[in-house]
Amino acid sequence: TALDLIEEEGHSDIISWQPHGRAILIHDQSRFVSTVMPVYFRQSKISSFQRQLNLYGFQRITKSIDKGAYWHENFLRGMPHLCLRMKRHRVKGNRVR
Repeated sequence: TALDLIEEEGHSDIISWQPHGRAILIHDQSRFVSTVMPVYFRQSKISSFQRQLNLYGFQRITKSIDKGAYWHENFLRGMPHLCLRMKRHRVKGNRVR
């Protein structure tokens, strides 16, 4: 996955898997936008990136030790084949489909 490549490039201080491998956490938003996003993603604003995560069904964790991390049932460390099950929801007007 792109996150594995990002970590291999030495950016795990900016974004990384949580230790259990079921969620990702952006540690430094400003460096993520300036260093990681231009290379690995098409978005240039953190809000656009977060919107894409939401459209793909990621959920932001609001409680527990993983607070602030993003989770998706088919995005697990070491199991990139599960990403094929992820679908982007279409947005038409104010409704998500």
